Amino acid sequence: MLSLQESETTASNPHEIGTDRSQMTGVTFTVIDRYQDMIYRTAVTMTANHADAEDILQEVFFKYFRLQPAFESRSHEKAWFLRVTINECKNLMRSIWKRKRTDFNPELLESVSSAEEHDSEVLCAVMSLPEKYRIAIYLYYYEEYSVREIASITAQSESAVAQQLARGRRKLRKQLGGKAS
Repeated sequence: MLSLQESETTASNPHEIGTDRSQMTGVTFTVIDRYQDMIYRTAVTMTANHADAEDILQEVFFKYFRLQPAFESRSHEKAWFLRVTINECKNLMRSIWKRKRTDFNPELLESVSSAEEHDSEVLCAVMSLPEKYRIAIYLYYYEEYSVREIASITAQSESAVAQQLARGRRKLRKQLGGKAS
């Protein structure tokens, strides 16, 4: 535990995040407000677990505050947050701890969106897709990224993303009994 003098020294370093909330600027809160919902939705989509999504949300912002990256534009910033979120989700999914846990429970998704019944049915169907299709479908339809942008974010070719979208749509159509278009 830090003494008062050590914490004051730490707080004066702009690259360190202390426990003193006065260090956080209005810009910090703006970034949190701007991206927390997107990061959380992406993490829930990939992990199918609210608790894991909350942990990933914290990890992503921790990395942001620790690294203090500079961005060319807001779209570059958004892409960075998505890429870090996806990487954190993949790291969690690869962990031994995660592999020993039980699988996805579709009933958890009811609180993710206050959308109509049909929308929650579609969201549950999307969540039940294999990960590669789920990520492509989510980024394309929910985050409104183009195939080219998804390819860049996921480090895949555009043709691979287009194929995942096509296959994911077919699987969704089959699951929903022809309701998905």
